[in-house]
Amino acid sequence: MLRLNMTVLKRKARSLGDCTVEEIARRAGINKATLHRLAAGETEPSLSTVWKLRGVYGGRLESLISDDTATTHVSVPGQRPAQA
Repeated sequence: MLRLNMTVLKRKARSLGDCTVEEIARRAGINKATLHRLAAGETEPSLSTVWKLRGVYGGRLESLISDDTATTHVSVPGQRPAQA
C-alpha cells in the first residue's frame, strides 16, 4: 500500500510556516479530512493529491510517498484473505 510520507511533508510544510494538517490542507487545496485519512494511513494518496502537495512544497513526487509493504495485500481469486 502506498502511503503519504508525513515526515517529509511536515518538514517541508514547517519550512513555509505550516505546522498543522489543517494549514497543509488549506495551502495545497486539499480537503483536511482527506489529509487526515492519508496521515493515518487509512487510504492511499491519489496522484492528484501528491501532485498538489508537490506543487506547494516542492521536491520529487517519490519523496512524498512510500511503499508500506507490511500493509500490502495481494488477493488471489478464489482464495480467502489471510487472517491477521
